Amino acid sequence: MKPIKFFSIALVAVFAGASAFALPSIFNSKLSAADKAKLERGETVIRSLKSVKDFSITTTNSKINEAQETAKSVKPAYLAEVIQILPYAGNENLPERISKLIMDVPSYKGIPYWSEQWNKYFDLYSDAQIKSSSTSGGVQTVKADLTMEPFGLINTTITSKKASDSYYYVSTNDNTLKFNGFTGVKPGNMKSIITVVKEGDSWILYGIGAVNAPDWFFMKDRVETSFMNRIKTFCSYFFKKL
Repeated sequence: MKPIKFFSIALVAVFAGASAFALPSIFNSKLSAADKAKLERGETVIRSLKSVKDFSITTTNSKINEAQETAKSVKPAYLAEVIQILPYAGNENLPERISKLIMDVPSYKGIPYWSEQWNKYFDLYSDAQIKSSSTSGGVQTVKADLTMEPFGLINTTITSKKASDSYYYVSTNDNTLKFNGFTGVKPGNMKSIITVVKEGDSWILYGIGAVNAPDWFFMKDRVETSFMNRIKTFCSYFFKKL
């Protein structure tokens, strides 16, 4: 091989290696090679899980463990993960940024949601209003009324806590939700969880959607699509805004 050609190939390899995003070691074998490649490219990975045994992260990080334990407490019939990685450099204030975005509850109104059933976009929430807000011990608690079809009004409790190296958010339904006239979700059984943690030179953005709802065999796919696609949309919407 000619020296110039060899040098060119080597130079390309160096730049390719430098641009690749090295994944933190917290990801386990549940995460596919294709999903790892997406994360390395800075893309958002969305996974539907059969059970809590399929979480793709194994770590001692307290915030991620708290998120996973919160999801487990629901005993979910429907479960999903949303993951993205960002470099720490240039994003040092990420907890502050995501807190500002996600705690602007009225901005939930108008989040675009793609309906697979109707093959077009709808608003994820047709209305979003804060009823009360308080802060204690560094934890902000918001009571909100969120309107989402086909579930109607969702009385929601949102808790949020930020630190210099982490952020933690949980929203929980406070009322019973119905689906096509059936009682679908009892109070406290639908949770959207988002945590942001620093891991080495990276930020891990980790969302979990967990729903304990009847596993109706005659409409399982419809229920899963209705619940989980909405939670996936919510998490990925805010991740992409960062």
